[in-house]
Amino acid sequence: MRQSLIPIVGTIVIGLLVLSAARFLIVFDLVLGNDQGLLIVARLLGAFVPHYLAFTLPLSLYWGSYVTVRQLTVSSEANILQATGSSIGRTFRTLLVLGAVFACINVAVVGWLQPLGRYAYRALSYKLEKADFYLRVRDSTFMNLGPRTVFVEKINPDRQSFEKILIYERLDKGGSMTIAAPRGSIAKLGERLSLRLNGGQRILIENPAEPDNVQMMNFDVLDVPVGGVMEPFRRRGGDEQELLLPELLRQDKPLADASVADISSSTHKRLVIALSCLFLPMLGIVLGVQSARKKNLYQSIVALLIVIVYHQLVEFMGDFGKGLAAGPAALLWFTYAIFFTISAVLFYKTTTGIGTLPDRFWSTVSRWGLDANLPVWRRGKPQTP
Repeated sequence: MRQSLIPIVGTIVIGLLVLSAARFLIVFDLVLGNDQGLLIVARLLGAFVPHYLAFTLPLSLYWGSYVTVRQLTVSSEANILQATGSSIGRTFRTLLVLGAVFACINVAVVGWLQPLGRYAYRALSYKLEKADFYLRVRDSTFMNLGPRTVFVEKINPDRQSFEKILIYERLDKGGSMTIAAPRGSIAKLGERLSLRLNGGQRILIENPAEPDNVQMMNFDVLDVPVGGVMEPFRRRGGDEQELLLPELLRQDKPLADASVADISSSTHKRLVIALSCLFLPMLGIVLGVQSARKKNLYQSIVALLIVIVYHQLVEFMGDFGKGLAAGPAALLWFTYAIFFTISAVLFYKTTTGIGTLPDRFWSTVSRWGLDANLPVWRRGKPQTP
């Protein structure tokens, strides 16, 4: 157990760091200029941790089981334990118990923590996107504020005053208004924030069909509204990804952007990914049992590919099943049953047989007389206890 926990915890930590690094680039752009930038980044990344855990928990359990068994078999420690009367199944049964524990944890993650975290992320992102003008403005960058397009060439260090400001607003009937000012600052008028411009010029074109009818006005001070009272974020449940597992199971009506088939696919995808923790330790043990005299590099490659193939099959079956009468649930659980059955059979063969999985495979080929055209080094050899 202790030997398996090191690679399991290490895989979880590395997986979370790698996946969070890509999200950090998106999050950083949202909080740039905010006084509590680091705290908000931590909250946004923390809201996505359950989403990443749903993938890293099965992967870490599988890889930890494989690495642990491989180390013990290659170093012949497993053979010593077998000599004392402890079978492979008995030696590594704690990994199966750990798989059941991880399955329960992962069901809680994908059924409750993941939808709550996704809603919290969207709510905080909405708040940041609707934040005050001075928190979102960037140097030499065009940005949209409702019907206006604003350009600020330079932001002073206090982030409350600006230089060389250009504002363009499209009016009704194709008209437009352009405001240019050499400097400006943030001013609060009641509950609204305004951009107070100094010593600028406003150009108004009410009807573009009359190019001569242009109004130009020089001003000393002009207040342009750039903020107001923010509307509260919508309630949770507008997306099937925000519904808890019991809510998904009870949902029999389409949502605004998801049909009943989409909701069913999302629900059962979560479950078959979470419950993969029940068979992945068995598969990790099977592939991890190797000979101390003949190491197989391709088993390590196959071990990595299996989890990727399983996840891709789950995604494909979930999408493909939406157009079938049986629905996506039948295809998803059929895929799960195949992987579980193969893992259980191979685990039983490994714990009750002699030799590694590749050796027994080629021995079976030889026993059925199918290796006549194979190279000599690939032909089955008799197993020795």
